[in-house]
Amino acid sequence: MNVGTNGIVVDQHGNVLLIKRNDTRTFAPPGGALDAGELPPDGTAREVREETGLIVLPVRLAALTYLPLSPSGFLGFTFRCLLRGGEITSSEESPVVGFFKTTPLPRRMSGFHRERLEKGLAHAEERPLFFQHQVSTFTKAARFVLQHVVYRWLDVKRKLQGQPPYQPPPTWEVATYFLCRNEVGAYLWHRPQADGSWQLPGGAASGLVAPWQTAVQLAQQQTGSQLRPHHLSDVYLGPKGNQLTLIFTANPVGDLPQASGASLAWFSPDNDTVSLNPQHQQMASNGTPQIQPTRFHSLAK
Repeated sequence: MNVGTNGIVVDQHGNVLLIKRNDTRTFAPPGGALDAGELPPDGTAREVREETGLIVLPVRLAALTYLPLSPSGFLGFTFRCLLRGGEITSSEESPVVGFFKTTPLPRRMSGFHRERLEKGLAHAEERPLFFQHQVSTFTKAARFVLQHVVYRWLDVKRKLQGQPPYQPPPTWEVATYFLCRNEVGAYLWHRPQADGSWQLPGGAASGLVAPWQTAVQLAQQQTGSQLRPHHLSDVYLGPKGNQLTLIFTANPVGDLPQASGASLAWFSPDNDTVSLNPQHQQMASNGTPQIQPTRFHSLAK
């Protein structure tokens, strides 16, 4: 899966920072692909500085989005940012940089960038939005032209100028797990094998489906109940440099699942009488029922 970030920066007049991309010639909030081993807030600050010359502090995740374009889709983190310094400077990737009115936004803007920007600007909660973009026929056609015409021409241009060839961004492994909490503060766990460790419901993303939707399907198979994701509480990087784990609090649709003992049970993270998956145990220990801004962590190798 491809993973990228965008930064929403608003000046004292309520105008929003935008770039004009050199490949599509459309306007967009500054952002780009996440580097391997990089946390999404750090990637946002880096991309904004590279593309605009401005120094920003990402303070709150406003939206987690998924764009289902082949081969494996695009996961996007959109942050509200504070301006800390620097001077507006254009770049090869962003020949036009500036602050623009939000009503109306520039007409030449892709549908998914417009949706992220409009929803991100209107969002004021600590709990981030999460949604999947609809892919239009025009978006698919534009993507085809970019891959087979524009990017090939840019590669030829780099070669003629003696620059190194374009290096594609890393492919990421993304997994989503749910923290489903009962009235006494225990979390729901399942055990895939009778002699294995207990794990949180969910699993790895696959296909052109938003990661949290894949987790809903897996959790239903694992627990026999439908869990509804509520709040993206934590995001973990690692232990390999191209792995992201999304942790959502989740609520059951209907009654709480009934523990079966052998494969389904409720445990607190500090339970030392059973074998809990160590990483999942750490993630559950960090969990909290309170709504607060999404937290970002690095897992030790």
